[in-house]
Amino acid sequence: MRAVSRMGALALGLLQAAAAAGGAGAQTPTGAAPAQRPPQNQCEAVRDVDFRTLERERARAVAANGPQTSDMLDVVSIPEWAARRPPADAPVVIRARMPPGGGYSSDHRSVVWREADGSWWFWRHSVNEGAPRPPPASPQGLSADEARAWDAEQRVGRTDEERWWPPKEGRLAARQAAQMEAAWSDPCRAWDPDWWPHDLPLNRRIDGSRRRLCPQDSSAIIADMAEAGGPRRRVGGACINGTPTYRMIQIAAYAAADAAH
Repeated sequence: MRAVSRMGALALGLLQAAAAAGGAGAQTPTGAAPAQRPPQNQCEAVRDVDFRTLERERARAVAANGPQTSDMLDVVSIPEWAARRPPADAPVVIRARMPPGGGYSSDHRSVVWREADGSWWFWRHSVNEGAPRPPPASPQGLSADEARAWDAEQRVGRTDEERWWPPKEGRLAARQAAQMEAAWSDPCRAWDPDWWPHDLPLNRRIDGSRRRLCPQDSSAIIADMAEAGGPRRRVGGACINGTPTYRMIQIAAYAAADAAH
């Protein structure tokens, strides 16, 4: 458990460093101007957030530490052998990672995208989730040299992590696709900050405090969102929240296909 806690602390530190480079202010989803967003008090997930204080705290962090970057998303990439990849005209592509932390050693890496016809697709690689699957045994009747050659061929284009914990891919489960579509089109998304910190300022006292802290067992998620007509953005949060943007990256982190019948 100590090792997991150390990994979680490291992941959270890297995520918070990356957040200093991103904006804390509200974002604008494709096709929604800030003037068109609903009043803040009509968006439940951000109703109690003190955005002015959040922005000041982010600006102070940048002034003190300078813009920070993180390479935590570098491992989130679809391998060449995958059956499907996001097309050039995909309206939105999300690369998400939920690294070890919150008492868990699993490392979830996902890519989820919407295609022009409205369908949602995913590729997901969960490392250290459950026992590793032994690589396939070589066919019977091979000589030692032939068995080594066969094994080498199975490794082509695949990392050891991909062989021991095979990625999953395909069409996003219908329920998740409906949730993703709803979150993506939610007008309240225009209020979402790029990053939700571990310590969130509130605009009123709740349970006697003007701050809200993440639970100790929370798992952070960091993501890269690319939407047609807008720049790529780093988004995420140190713990779960109910904003449309966070719902999207959380669905991405747990992306799955419908069970086969």
